[in-house]
Amino acid sequence: MKRIAFTPAAEADIDSIWDYSAEMWGADQADTYTDAIRDTCRALAEGRKRGRPAQVLPDFQKCLCGSHVIYFLESAGSLDVVRILHQRQDAGRHL
Repeated sequence: MKRIAFTPAAEADIDSIWDYSAEMWGADQADTYTDAIRDTCRALAEGRKRGRPAQVLPDFQKCLCGSHVIYFLESAGSLDVVRILHQRQDAGRHL
């Protein structure tokens, strides 16, 4: 499995996703949803899921998880999660 690294911005994204989800649907649902995002990142690192070209920046890939898009860079030994944005957010502005 590739090493997974989250940028500080990606960690902040997960925190804000959890906060919003907890406020709207409760802590249990917030845990379930953010766990699904982290599980998707693990699946990408293990090769069980594949990303698609993000087309906003060279070499960036993306993968949809629920209502959010995981933007990442991949190398032979690592998966670097750069941002996790709601699908309605402008990726070009936030990356």
